[in-house]
Amino acid sequence: MLQLAELPQSHGLPETATAILDGLDVFAVILDRSLTAVYANDVARRSESPTELGLLRTLEFRKRAKNVFETGIASHRDPKPADPGAPVRTHVVRIEEDFLVVVAEDLAEEQRLTAMRRDFIANVSHELKTPIAAVGLLAEAVKEAADDPELVREFAASLVKESKRLADLSRDIIQLSEAQSTLRPELLEPVDLHSAVDSEIDAHESFAERRGVDLFFIDSSNPKRTSVIQGRASAIESAIANILSNAIRHSPPGASVRIRIAHKKRHFTVTITDSGPGIAEEHLERIFERFYRVDGARSREDGGTGLGLSIARHSLRAHGGDVTVRSTPGEGARFTLSFPLNDIPKKKRAKRVKRTRKALKQLTDTKGRV
Repeated sequence: MLQLAELPQSHGLPETATAILDGLDVFAVILDRSLTAVYANDVARRSESPTELGLLRTLEFRKRAKNVFETGIASHRDPKPADPGAPVRTHVVRIEEDFLVVVAEDLAEEQRLTAMRRDFIANVSHELKTPIAAVGLLAEAVKEAADDPELVREFAASLVKESKRLADLSRDIIQLSEAQSTLRPELLEPVDLHSAVDSEIDAHESFAERRGVDLFFIDSSNPKRTSVIQGRASAIESAIANILSNAIRHSPPGASVRIRIAHKKRHFTVTITDSGPGIAEEHLERIFERFYRVDGARSREDGGTGLGLSIARHSLRAHGGDVTVRSTPGEGARFTLSFPLNDIPKKKRAKRVKRTRKALKQLTDTKGRV
């Protein structure tokens, strides 16, 4: 196995070439006419991936390299779509008469993001198709039933439902896009998490009442500690709202949803526990995926878009936190939203100050004796 980290940094090579390669953030080596690596840039030396190293030993590559030596024509290869195991783009270029530069770009992450983007577009297209088609058909039905007021009212009610579904889906797609974007410093503002939770509980009381679900708020937070973080208020409120509305939606009439806030070490937590049917273990790892539904038909009937949990997780992670879930079928589900805090509890702060003063006193006493 070729150990790039042990290669010498200089082998009579053109200084301009090595300087350029040192500045590249991709795997780059220089080979001599025996196809022995005589130079490697920092990325290549640190590389632990066998993909790029194995590339230098293949018969196909050796033929390419010899052809570049003989003709002086550079060779460029993109990865083969049929071979996802080798997602590497390579460039082989002759420099002077006796050396080749080989640059390899690992496109695995780029291909993963492209696949995710493609799947997302396909899912969005599929999700939008149904309500758009329904709106069109219902509009035609209303027109045809103009002489029958009862039918018009029935079709109009369905039209309102489908248009709301379309609006909700469009809103959630926008929110997901915002949640996945990097938080820019100029958009950050102080957000009081305690107040954000209070606000969302108030906003969801009428929804819970219509569903016959009781909301119970338990405040276990430490009044001596802050609950303020720097972030985007709309994103944080959206994350809390998505988890809370999901809990209400999946709880049966007469049941309750409990919301507890607390300080846990260096975090502020919001725990939302529902009384729903729970989530089977095989679904727990996937419920935060975009458009993933445990029960697709039921979720659509209840008005869910399949994006709420994904929005919540992306929003929390963008703020340095996370959302986790614990559930047992038949016993409901418990979602915990965790927000990192920069404050230090007063007791810990006092102990730290005391230790610092003691250390300074000992240092002063020592200097005095000296």
